[in-house]
Amino acid sequence: MNNYSRLICFSIVILIFSFIGSPVSAQTQNHLILKKNGYHNRLQYFTGDEISFIRKGNSYVENGILQGIGTDRIIIAGQEIPVNTISTLVFDRTSFNFKSGGTLIMLASPLYLILGAVNAFIQDSRPIWTAGSFIVAGSIAATGLLFSSLQVRKFPLGKKFQLRIVPSDPVLNH
Repeated sequence: MNNYSRLICFSIVILIFSFIGSPVSAQTQNHLILKKNGYHNRLQYFTGDEISFIRKGNSYVENGILQGIGTDRIIIAGQEIPVNTISTLVFDRTSFNFKSGGTLIMLASPLYLILGAVNAFIQDSRPIWTAGSFIVAGSIAATGLLFSSLQVRKFPLGKKFQLRIVPSDPVLNH
């Protein structure tokens, strides 16, 4: 064999081994999923991800980094938490900052009234504000308040949403 054919054979062997190793390393740990109606995966959590939840009987949100996922419990800050004690999963949306957007919309409400007053002075018209102006300003403020509340989504676990632990591939654990 000449050097060119050895290089081709070596490249083919490397290529084959690179594709064989991919499925083996793809799933080596348990992961946590939130299912909707038992069919659709809404959220996935792996070891090292941040998670927020409310336990049964509590009203405050606990959060932390997932240090481990067992067969029926998760480990956060060295504390084992059984999955069946979690009543609500809290998800903070990160794709858009709804809180600052809602704050800006709420700031637009008094600005709308100020612009109406400036416009009334320029046109020398009275009254400065009408009932319609207050209704529009109030609806702008209410929209901003509603918009701010969209930042955090709470998934109550039960009939509609289920929290499940998906075990890693049992073949890899032997």
